[in-house]
Amino acid sequence: MLKDHRITTISSIVSLASNENGIELNDTRTSNDNHSIGLHTSCFREKCNSITSCFHQLVKRLACLNLEQRGSERISPEDRTDLTIINTAIIWISANLIIPCFAGGTLGPAVFKLSLYDSFATIIFFNLLGTIPVAAMACFGPASGLRTMIFSRYSWGYYGASIISISNVIASIGWAAVNSITGAQTLRVVFNDSLPIAVGIIIIAIISMIVSFIGYKWIHAYERYSWIPVFIGYCILAGVGAKYFTNSGMVSYNTTIPINSSHRLKVSRILSFGATCFGASISWCACSADYNTYFPEDTSQLKIFLLTYFGNLLSMIPIQLLGAATYTGTYTSEKWNRAYEKNNVGGLLGASLSSLGGFGKFLLILFALSTIACNIPNIYSLSLSAQVIAPIFKRIPRFLYTVIGTALYILLAIVAASKFNDSLASIMGVSSYWFAIFIVIVFEDHLFFRRCSFKNYNFDIWDSYQLLPISLAAILSGIVGIVGIILGMSQTWFNGPIAKAIARDTDAQGADVGFEFGFIFTAVSFPLFRLIELYFVQR
Repeated sequence: MLKDHRITTISSIVSLASNENGIELNDTRTSNDNHSIGLHTSCFREKCNSITSCFHQLVKRLACLNLEQRGSERISPEDRTDLTIINTAIIWISANLIIPCFAGGTLGPAVFKLSLYDSFATIIFFNLLGTIPVAAMACFGPASGLRTMIFSRYSWGYYGASIISISNVIASIGWAAVNSITGAQTLRVVFNDSLPIAVGIIIIAIISMIVSFIGYKWIHAYERYSWIPVFIGYCILAGVGAKYFTNSGMVSYNTTIPINSSHRLKVSRILSFGATCFGASISWCACSADYNTYFPEDTSQLKIFLLTYFGNLLSMIPIQLLGAATYTGTYTSEKWNRAYEKNNVGGLLGASLSSLGGFGKFLLILFALSTIACNIPNIYSLSLSAQVIAPIFKRIPRFLYTVIGTALYILLAIVAASKFNDSLASIMGVSSYWFAIFIVIVFEDHLFFRRCSFKNYNFDIWDSYQLLPISLAAILSGIVGIVGIILGMSQTWFNGPIAKAIARDTDAQGADVGFEFGFIFTAVSFPLFRLIELYFVQR
């Protein structure tokens, strides 16, 4: 102790050394400042470590619930023991047999004023396309053991993947809000409008949070069976309501009936509705690998692709077709039209099942709770994406992000509930925009620069920013893609010049081709930027 004091005393009385310019080199004030900064940094680190330690203790206490403790880190090959590959299809069947997909189908005739047959053709075609990247992305899970956002680091780079993760968190919150609104609207009908929308949203959100909170195994267990009664319910709905379905709009009950329009106007509306359908189907590509990471490395890529593709396709298309067909009942039934105007999709479902009495209300409760099956993967993947944003975010356990995400989308859902159709169309359309940029960079890197072989990846460097791409090529390509999106997008709040040019003066909103132009601009620019990046940086 005395020795330390002596050193300090001597250092305080030594004359200040200066360089040839007279600048003091051993200024004790500078040393003290640096020492103070060091103390503050040390204290900050100690606080972070203390908080992290508390989180770890909480995780241990919750272990009795079979809680998934692993976050965004890679699943090692020896831990990949899940052999129930059929779950790859079932989880998407459950996630898509929900009211929001039904509501998405109603947008064709309700918002874009398309006939029933035009709506059918648009739904089928754009879902056939939109599901392809979802199935392809799912194949990366077993091969790498990495979650989708982590895997994107190999094409987007460490920092580029952080930007994409933020976008995915926002999209997940938006979709969860939309899902909760539709469920709450339906519950409101069950209780004869006495249940506030906000209460219904909270009920659905809390149940969704509980399953997402626990993790992978419980999610698969829930999704394995939840779709069966819902599927039976929609079959009953189709049988009861079929007599009201029509392709003709020659009635006076509904003010949004399709009108005879020019060929250019029809094309404009088909493209806009197609963008919403595409956005709904492709939105799963940002998390489709998350649910396959526990499968062994040698799992058949073809099986994963086909099960994911048809699991999405055979659930998404029928439910959207039923939504479009059921909406046409507002053309032939004044009761259905009034119910839709009052409570949107929930009211429409209530009116179509009213002839079944108490059993009809039971089906409404079933449909309302079906939205939970979609919210669960949304919030689970949100929690994984949040950990990818920055290193400090990994200190917070995955399950706590489900709580934070749930609170955020409850608030958003309550605010957006009053303008549901606009909210749904916007989230479906905007989702397709950023997913267009995301998928083209991931797949071009895999096809052209990795030569479609997982042997050209080093999965051990998944968390090393020094060895991963520097992100410059992906970010610049993304900016170019955004330019394309702005030129072609058409939303209620903005119309790009190309969207206006396609529709000309025939439609105030224009044709939404933001996805197509964003895809093309990114696809052309990324290989060029990536070649330049590899030439100078070589990683």
